[in-house]
Amino acid sequence: MLDVVDEDIDVTQKTKGGPKQTKIILGAVIIIAVAVAAVLVIFSSQPSFSEQAFDYSQIPQNRTDDGAFILGDPAAPITIVAFEDFLCGHCQSYKSTVDQLISQYVAKGMARFEYRFTPVVDPAYSRLSAQLAECSDTLRPGSFWNAHDLLYELASARRFNDNSARSFADEMNMPYADLLECSGDATQVDIDTQFATQLQVRGTPTVFFRLSDGVPQPSPFSNQPNIEQLGALIEQFS
Repeated sequence: MLDVVDEDIDVTQKTKGGPKQTKIILGAVIIIAVAVAAVLVIFSSQPSFSEQAFDYSQIPQNRTDDGAFILGDPAAPITIVAFEDFLCGHCQSYKSTVDQLISQYVAKGMARFEYRFTPVVDPAYSRLSAQLAECSDTLRPGSFWNAHDLLYELASARRFNDNSARSFADEMNMPYADLLECSGDATQVDIDTQFATQLQVRGTPTVFFRLSDGVPQPSPFSNQPNIEQLGALIEQFS
């Protein structure tokens, strides 16, 4: 228990200690401000989905015989096949691994990346997001992969809804009405869903791989292999 005498601090001592206390407080405020600024710099330097370390226009793009979107050199010996849903939180987190895959292996011609729409989160909006991605490429050929990144960005920022779809149209500089009209004929999502069912895909993201034009095989590691595991798999056949 503190001695009562401690309460009786001389007024002159308070006066003398005032400036000193003020300096201490100002110093603490400056330190905190510097720390906050440093944190803001760190977060602002983190790449967003739209800030890639590669240029899609410099990487070959095509589609499989059944319409799935593929990125990478057709001569690459192995294709990494991902079954994903733009609205899936785990898929959004896995996007950073996919970015590394594209940067380290696909862009260098060592592998291809095949994206399969697998709507599992929301019966309406998961399907719509897939149709928007397909229709983006229909209205502007070659824009699928930028649309792919943007949809992940929009879906991860907030719950995907009609406003998100409008934001997508604005960001892609495409008429929203044209995208909606196109969506009525965008059936790649149905083809991919059926394909996922045939392969007994149980959730998203799920990664398979195929050699040349062979049948996709499950990843030997897990449904969501990390970049080191993907690298080991790719280098095994390169």
